[in-house]
Amino acid sequence: MTSDCSLMAKARTRKTDQRLAGIRDALAQGRPEDALTAARRLLAGRVRDAAVLNLAGIAAFQCGEKGDARDLLEEAVKRAPKDAEIRMNLGNVHAASGETAAALEAYAAGSELAPAYAEPAYNAGLLLAGRGRHRNAAAWFETAMARDPSHGGAAIGHAEALRSAGDLAGARTALEAWVALNPDDPVAYTNLAAVLSGTGDDAAACDAAAKAAALDPGLAAAHFNLGVAQQGLGQHEAAAEQYRRTLALEQGHAAAALNLGEAYAALGERAEAEKAYRRALGIDPGFAKAAINLADMSLVAGDPASALDEIGRFMQRTPSHPAALAFKAFALRDLGREKDALNLDDPDRFIRRRPLAAPDGFDDMMAFNAKLAEHVLSHPTLTPSPKAHATRKGRHSGELLTAPLGPMAAFRSEIEEAFRAYKRSFAGEPAHPFIDACPGEIAISVWGVVMEQDGHQVPHIHPAAWLSGVYYAEVPESVRDDDPERAGWIEFGRPPEDIHAAHDPAVTYFKPEPGLMLLFPSHFYHRTVPLAGTARRISIAFDVFPAAGWD
Repeated sequence: MTSDCSLMAKARTRKTDQRLAGIRDALAQGRPEDALTAARRLLAGRVRDAAVLNLAGIAAFQCGEKGDARDLLEEAVKRAPKDAEIRMNLGNVHAASGETAAALEAYAAGSELAPAYAEPAYNAGLLLAGRGRHRNAAAWFETAMARDPSHGGAAIGHAEALRSAGDLAGARTALEAWVALNPDDPVAYTNLAAVLSGTGDDAAACDAAAKAAALDPGLAAAHFNLGVAQQGLGQHEAAAEQYRRTLALEQGHAAAALNLGEAYAALGERAEAEKAYRRALGIDPGFAKAAINLADMSLVAGDPASALDEIGRFMQRTPSHPAALAFKAFALRDLGREKDALNLDDPDRFIRRRPLAAPDGFDDMMAFNAKLAEHVLSHPTLTPSPKAHATRKGRHSGELLTAPLGPMAAFRSEIEEAFRAYKRSFAGEPAHPFIDACPGEIAISVWGVVMEQDGHQVPHIHPAAWLSGVYYAEVPESVRDDDPERAGWIEFGRPPEDIHAAHDPAVTYFKPEPGLMLLFPSHFYHRTVPLAGTARRISIAFDVFPAAGWD
């Protein structure tokens, strides 16, 4: 015979279940405020089980109450320590609050508790990708894909993380495998097009982007990437049409406006190019490339004074932007103002040689350089002449400051000390647009370049950084002091082809030597003279930039 107490308990349980269902419905319908109100009523009635606390935490998070969400979910974890979903939800709150380590700990716990559950690993990948830790993100996305091979977000995220880490070959392989199984995925084809363009295979990129646009005509990125590939093939009119379609779908697409201007410029339509560049700046007033392209139109017209005025307007907002500083120096020289230009890019003042000693843990410099060379040569991101970089007839790696670091841990310490010494050397100097922009909190990026016969780099700068540098781990005997051609040397001062300065550049050369580090402002244009002979040259380049980026 059933007791009255048992019946009352069952009735309470049914009522609680109904309320929980109502909370879930409110969340599903996008009514987090209603869900939170209902959950708090249950909690006030001493219903403190993990399911209620979990839903209350989700609702509080969606209402923007991160602190309450964290407290509720932490209590839910205590009451249900083996619930993977609750751990993941707590990780999401930590991630949204900028608490990366705590978020990763929660995701890892959720992933371990439920080996078949893909979402904790997927969310860990998203978090790490957003923090720029692309190799680690790729590993988490791989875990998610292993648990759920149909997880499109994880597959796309995995390929994008590889691409961002500089592993274009890996990204291409991953995307091609995904589209083979999912031929109706327009985003995958769009991303594949971007990767193919990055490797220089613009014809294949055209095919991939065209498939994406056919599958989803409203996908702005598909039209943009099709335009990029067509522009790479010299099909400027077709590219311009794709950029116009991109802007019709996404009016705030600054890169499409910039590229549209470049397409018009290639077609000789000066007025339309100017309008497109100004549109790009209207969308993004800090878009340095648009400002420089606009100012360069005046150099093309033989009017350096107007070019200086144009770049000056941009620099009112960002007076120390590396790309703008470099362009300003060229415009000043075209005006005959050599002293003013030299104030910005004096090689004797700003380029520093820094020979290194063997770091702790290495017997001598030969051993250190051998380990560095081995690390670069075996790195999975080493890619032949990626289009997005300055290396030609050589191999260029992605980020080297990723696990396993190997000798890069010691090399990073050398960069940090070099930065501090460089910074100290300018203490007490008068106001200067480069020196004044020296960052306090810094981030560092490192990559390797391997060159053999005819390998070189075209003139370029590092516009995201403040200080740049190069270190020589392996230099062939063909790089000689007595070579009149200076094959394999690094040269500073020559503008790239897309800056139309009229003056003959005054250039400065440095001969690479094993164990030598060169430091220079990131706005200094530099290139490598093509290498002679078949012996290998290995350099390791790096950037030091503001941790928060440029304003």
